Amino acid sequence: MSRITLLLFIVFFTAGVGIFYSCNQSKEKAKDTAGETSPHASFVGDEACQSCHLDEFKGWKGSHHDYAMNEANETTVRGNFKDVTFTHNQKTYRFFRRDSLYMVEAPGSNDESVRYQISHTFGWEPLQQYLIDFDKGKLQALNIAWDTEKKEWFALNPDQDISHGDWLHWSGGAMNWNTMCADCHSTNLRQNYIAEADSFHTNWSSMNVSCEACHGPAKDHVTFMKSDEAADATIERIREDLQLTSKSGQMDQINQCAQCHALREEVTGTYKHKGDFLDHYSVTLPHPEAYFPDGQIKDEVYVYGSFLQSKMFGKGIECSDCHDPHSLELKANVTDNTLCMQCHESQYDTYEHLRHSIGTEGSRCIDCHMMGRYYMEVDFRRDHSFRVPRPDLSAEFDTPNACNNCHTEQSPEWAANAIEQWYGPDRPNHFSEVLLKANEEGREVATDLEALIADTSQPDIARATAIWYLGEWGAGRHVGLLTEMLNDENPLVRTSATRVLGNLPEEVKINPLQEALDDSVRSVRVAAAGGLTEFSISDISFPLKDHFKNALQEYRQYLQVTQYFPQGLMNKGQFFEKRGKPEQAIMAYRDALKKDSLFNPARINLAYLYNQQGNNDEAEQLLKTVIEIDSEYGPAYYSLGLLVAEEQRLEKASSYFEEAARLMPGHARLHYNWAISLQQLERPEQAEQKYLEAIEIDPDHPDYRYGLCTLYIQQEQFQKALSHAQKLADLQPQSQRSTELLNYLKQQINE
Repeated sequence: MSRITLLLFIVFFTAGVGIFYSCNQSKEKAKDTAGETSPHASFVGDEACQSCHLDEFKGWKGSHHDYAMNEANETTVRGNFKDVTFTHNQKTYRFFRRDSLYMVEAPGSNDESVRYQISHTFGWEPLQQYLIDFDKGKLQALNIAWDTEKKEWFALNPDQDISHGDWLHWSGGAMNWNTMCADCHSTNLRQNYIAEADSFHTNWSSMNVSCEACHGPAKDHVTFMKSDEAADATIERIREDLQLTSKSGQMDQINQCAQCHALREEVTGTYKHKGDFLDHYSVTLPHPEAYFPDGQIKDEVYVYGSFLQSKMFGKGIECSDCHDPHSLELKANVTDNTLCMQCHESQYDTYEHLRHSIGTEGSRCIDCHMMGRYYMEVDFRRDHSFRVPRPDLSAEFDTPNACNNCHTEQSPEWAANAIEQWYGPDRPNHFSEVLLKANEEGREVATDLEALIADTSQPDIARATAIWYLGEWGAGRHVGLLTEMLNDENPLVRTSATRVLGNLPEEVKINPLQEALDDSVRSVRVAAAGGLTEFSISDISFPLKDHFKNALQEYRQYLQVTQYFPQGLMNKGQFFEKRGKPEQAIMAYRDALKKDSLFNPARINLAYLYNQQGNNDEAEQLLKTVIEIDSEYGPAYYSLGLLVAEEQRLEKASSYFEEAARLMPGHARLHYNWAISLQQLERPEQAEQKYLEAIEIDPDHPDYRYGLCTLYIQQEQFQKALSHAQKLADLQPQSQRSTELLNYLKQQINE
């Protein structure tokens, strides 16, 4: 996995405190010692559910949820610890027993052999990982895991040779159990990170994924069922104290599952089983890098983001229609399509539709409509967008399709021709076509993106993704539509629109973002506050001042729960920057680099701050370090170009801009700054070319046309400047600068 990919997998956490328990405590001890003031006080544990819900308990017992995490012992450990060795990248790991303890001998920070005790097992099949206690409450997931099918050790990162001290090393932040894994493998987990000590006091109600992880805290329910009132209570009253029951609605169930089966980050640090899913989490939308451009799964994105794209979701299908929620087994056979035929008409289980003989490879519905990918080397997971195979789109956009997933020796064109022969030339319209074109062609399909966003019959997650694309390709021209989307019924759409608006210039975003400060969903409010951090309370309209203060506090909490991660610390630094606190911002960026010395975005931000303080030598050295680490990192060359241009080292600036443009060809501002340097170097033809390239990328940005006009005026090419000045006046009818420029040019031409 790439560094960028792993950053996408961050699961954010709380730094809250309470009654602390050691990570090594059993679930029984953690439960018994939790007092009424503990955050666990309303959780009662799975044993309290067993007496009344025996069938459900039996289904759950022995499930993957039950085995999500356990203490390492004879019953739970599946790997071979009979003094066996495994070698990865010329480094040897020895797995052995010492009395009742499970041990691994692994290379330490200086490649010396270090013996570690395995404290917990993690997962059950098709792989099992092992956790090691690193003191300060930190548990680390070893990168060598056990393949439960092949019954052999294997490396989770076979193609990477990662050294101790690297964020991605198994002893580093990317493999830290407390932050990357824990809250989805235990019930009611509290990470309790203490930033000052860089330590955890993580605790839970149940070590594994128990009943209350999905149904919510059950103390009130159990207490009521033991009371005299329960005998005459209605079923509605009995269910009243639980957050999820068999009668819960579609989104109630999906949201409970999505707390773990979604690629998301935490915004509160504590999941309370209440409110909207986006009150607690911010979701990664189906766009690159985590997904393929058409929304198919790529990186480890789990299920939520793909299922919300599907027609099945649109028809009201729930997770439990296919999966038993307790045993987690499928409710029917998929080999003979019985599961799918629960709902679909029998005509879909015939050769005329399948085009593969019944019972042969390729005749299963899931083979064509649920392609899958391997994660963690051995864990095969299927795409839940249930899409129709589109090899024609693969031929045009190089995306995967089910036909060529099996017929690897054939081309997408071959598969597309077969589809056309079988089913005719017409393919049903699908939102993925718009997203694919947006990824390839950018603003050329802005009209199609606008149509998709406005079409409420389309999946809301696709509409939210279309908004993201508008933000990538120049959202300034779509402020009206984005503002309208702040009132959309779906919180995914509102959150996406709020984020995009937050990246626009101050004078553009301040009014619409204020309206999002009192949104009913926290993720929207947090995004609005994040977009308004450079403003003070005096800039906010009177009726919304309290909402601004409240949303800003929620944003601060979001920063608090992300501070273990380099990206979280960088966000914190950017917050301090915008709030006019440069020293605190510098400290946050330095802390991010302490966490991950290769995290270049923080290094670039730090260089910018040094430049603002007049410390250009330090800033330049930081940027050169970025290039030493990653010679293909375009923003570093761009930032160096800006830095040396400021010092009038224009030849050097031009060379940096040239390299940056090679790596970031679609960056309009880069071409604009390059043009200014060339203009100052008195190379008008080259400067003109770069101005025109900036305008081609972003034709409605006024700075680019104004810069070109100044170049033409210097060359006394007034007629060439006129059309651009006229466009400026059209773009900014209230701008005195644009009006004066246009009048000046007309006067020069008339003379």
